[in-house]
Amino acid sequence: MNHEKVPVVNVLKVGRYRMLERLGDGASGAVYLAEDTVIRRKVALKLFRQQEADARALRNFEREAQCASLLNHPNIVTLFDVGVEDDVRYIASEYVEGETLRELLQNGPLPIIDAIDIALGVASALVAAHEAWVVHRDVKPENIMLRRDRCVKVLDFGVAKLAGGGEQTDPLKRGHKLVGTLPYLSPEQVRGEPIIDTRSDIYSLGVVMYEMLAGVPPFTGATPIDVLAAIVEAEVPPLPGSVPAAIAELVMGCLRKAVHERVQTAAEVVAQLSDVRLDFAIRERTSRLAVN
Repeated sequence: MNHEKVPVVNVLKVGRYRMLERLGDGASGAVYLAEDTVIRRKVALKLFRQQEADARALRNFEREAQCASLLNHPNIVTLFDVGVEDDVRYIASEYVEGETLRELLQNGPLPIIDAIDIALGVASALVAAHEAWVVHRDVKPENIMLRRDRCVKVLDFGVAKLAGGGEQTDPLKRGHKLVGTLPYLSPEQVRGEPIIDTRSDIYSLGVVMYEMLAGVPPFTGATPIDVLAAIVEAEVPPLPGSVPAAIAELVMGCLRKAVHERVQTAAEVVAQLSDVRLDFAIRERTSRLAVN
């Protein structure tokens, strides 16, 4: 879980970027709203001072830059620039004005059509990431932004990795840190399996979809250990009866504990959500015509 302290960089300007305000902390560094003083645009600037960072933070930072450089998609925040100024490393990316899905969920479950549209945006982003062999590993409401025009943007590839590499360990048995965030970890992340592939992101997306429809994640508990155990062992509670069967079936398919039984690709999620979205549109149009 990403609770490690990130270094604070007390500077007013880094290279061509002038800091305006601190936005928060990402998985691999502090994030600021900044202005590109050359072309006069706002950017999200993630940075840390190398002398204050440990080797793990540096690896995360470099990995985020590597993974983000491979991705170019309307539903993924765009990478603009990567560099070093004195002892400060930085990543400049698209600044998204809007609200996070977490902020949106503070009011409870979303209307079904809104949940479908957001899930479609996230799944589309994952299609692009997975085609580049990038596994996000931290899909959660805090990393999903809704721009003011309602375009969905997936953020923060700070703990992403290229598919196929093995670095997980078993945190429950050996006390190592989990990579990711409760309660959005997949069962294989919790078990510390050595290979975490793109289907782990499918599970995390399933958790996000469940929460958008039910208002709470599928697994909660009094302690983190309770939640970890539930992710590995407990049955997924049914979604509210108001959720259409086709959507509920898709969500449950994403939440299968066995990787080989799960929905296998983000492209499948997009296809199924698109079918449901079309059905909604047809029913809405038919209903309006009947009223008129």
